[in-house]
Amino acid sequence: MNNIEIDNIKEISLLVVMDSIKLNKTVVYHDLFLLWSQAFENMDIPIYMVFPDHKDELYSFYRFYNTDIHYISDVGFINQLGCAQEKNVFGKKYKVISPRMYVICNEKLIEEQKRINNKSIKKLYIKALELKFEKFIKKIKNSVDIPNILW
Repeated sequence: MNNIEIDNIKEISLLVVMDSIKLNKTVVYHDLFLLWSQAFENMDIPIYMVFPDHKDELYSFYRFYNTDIHYISDVGFINQLGCAQEKNVFGKKYKVISPRMYVICNEKLIEEQKRINNKSIKKLYIKALELKFEKFIKKIKNSVDIPNILW
């Protein structure tokens, strides 16, 4: 639960930025990732969830789950990704975090999704698998004489 930097993530991963865990919307998104967590874990693709909440609040939240999801409290990183926004509602300013998902590969943000739902998680899961097995697929294509129409 230390601060995170993309340079520290060497493997293909899913990075998820979410608003406070105190919000019902965030809990719904989190529960969706609990459904997907086993699929990501089976393919050895870690999930990093970044929240603006204090690490003690996060600990009391995630300690009930037995998953391979990494929970991180890092407001600075959320700001760095441009996910924090100010909204003006009836003259009052509110700071909100826009939920986002990213596939990370070789310390770079490869693909971004601004909506969190089953369809967008599936899309990023497939992208991560393509990146993970890219070299393997190239070797198969080059080692076997199969017409390109089949690929």
